Amino acid sequence: MKRLIQIIMFMATVCICSAEIQTDNLKELKTTFFGGNLSDKISAVQKAAEMDDSVNEIFSDALNFVQDYSEILKSDQRMVNLVLEVIENSNRIKDSNNLRKTLSTLFYTYSDKSVKLAVINVMKNGKLEKSFMDSINEYALSSLANYSPDDEKSISELISALGTIKDMTSVRVLFDYASDENLPEALKKQAQDVLLSFSPGYKPEIISVLNAGTPKQKLVALRVVIKNNVDTDFFKAEIAEKALTNAIIYMGNSVIADNDILTLQREALSELRRVSWTRSAGVMINLFKVSEKEYLSGFIDESTFIEMMQGVVELASGEAGVLLSDYLAQINVKAENGEPYSSDLALAVIKMLGTLGDKVAFDSLLYVGYLPYNDNIIDAARIALAGLKW
Repeated sequence: MKRLIQIIMFMATVCICSAEIQTDNLKELKTTFFGGNLSDKISAVQKAAEMDDSVNEIFSDALNFVQDYSEILKSDQRMVNLVLEVIENSNRIKDSNNLRKTLSTLFYTYSDKSVKLAVINVMKNGKLEKSFMDSINEYALSSLANYSPDDEKSISELISALGTIKDMTSVRVLFDYASDENLPEALKKQAQDVLLSFSPGYKPEIISVLNAGTPKQKLVALRVVIKNNVDTDFFKAEIAEKALTNAIIYMGNSVIADNDILTLQREALSELRRVSWTRSAGVMINLFKVSEKEYLSGFIDESTFIEMMQGVVELASGEAGVLLSDYLAQINVKAENGEPYSSDLALAVIKMLGTLGDKVAFDSLLYVGYLPYNDNIIDAARIALAGLKW
């Protein structure tokens, strides 16, 4: 019994001494913080960061200080460093509601990039007010506009933070990042990967980008959807059809080639063919017309034009017979008049007509045999004629 009493008294003495040490530590930190200059305040917070939770009160004191004096001292680099120390240790501040309010104030007060990013990283896991989210998006766009190679790490953190917050208003911002020519490929790829995480709720924004974005953004929008393993084929086909429609309208009104739009056109068609999206028959008719114009203007080569026609055959078989028959009639006129024409193109059209077997092509195919075509073309026309469905 006596032994037990001795142990209890010893433990009590240890606890008292420990409490006194903790109190002394906090008192010393407070003395340094409130009695010293900005450098001393930074030192006090840094020392506290290495101690246990018994000194957490100093972080609240530091938060109150930067809240009260930031407007006056915001241009002092020491104050900036103190603010960063406070933000980095903000998880040790108990009053979380006041903390988030103060952090948002610091975001607006300081122009320093590191402060803004530090605030975003602390607040990204909580609910953000719309006005603050708008400010984050504006800051992200400003950071993109003023990008320099030194910003690569901070930009990467910013993109990651937008992905964590996952507010739909950031989708357009991320499209700007994913398509900006000044950014390294790694950052553009990161932005595209983050965009994937917004599926499927990003559909309205995807459509908005396809309708009003830059050619590069339109292409990124399509690729983001196609590469996403979350989206269904139905969804992908819908977006591909909208992308192709937009590309057709764009090129239909353009007198110059835009490589991004032409790529958008090819990749959208490829996706529609993969899904066998026959609902796009009406779009295919327009595609044939615009791709013919592109071919004649030298915007696309012959193999691409044939690829476009093949897409029309697969996805709009009911309409393709008339379109290709009329086109073969045009080639026949050239052959009859001794004008230059492409044998490979003529052969491809004839074979497609044979695949379709639409009797509407009878006259055009029959006439091939009376014209000075090579034997391969004439033989292909005979085979196609034999396969017409009556």
